[in-house]
Amino acid sequence: MNEFKPVAYDKEVLYAFRALFEGVANEGQQKRAMQWLLFNACHIGESSMRESDRVTAYLEGQRSVGVQIARLREPEALQLIEAKRGKRQTDAG
Repeated sequence: MNEFKPVAYDKEVLYAFRALFEGVANEGQQKRAMQWLLFNACHIGESSMRESDRVTAYLEGQRSVGVQIARLREPEALQLIEAKRGKRQTDAG
């Protein structure tokens, strides 16, 4: 496995992303694109540890992006934004 090569994709993923970019993706295409992004391109379902520190760091960078995207679906993400907004309003008042 060469971690520095682009991740493989199929026509289903390709068309899902094209529809997503154009703003016309249906529910299935949206899910397919996000699943591929998180689990294939960002490797959030697997360990990033490798024998080489360089490869581990590279994969951990990809994984970090995926984890940040995945966190947006959690209820805490909205609560964090609302808490920050409330703090700014309190500080300004």
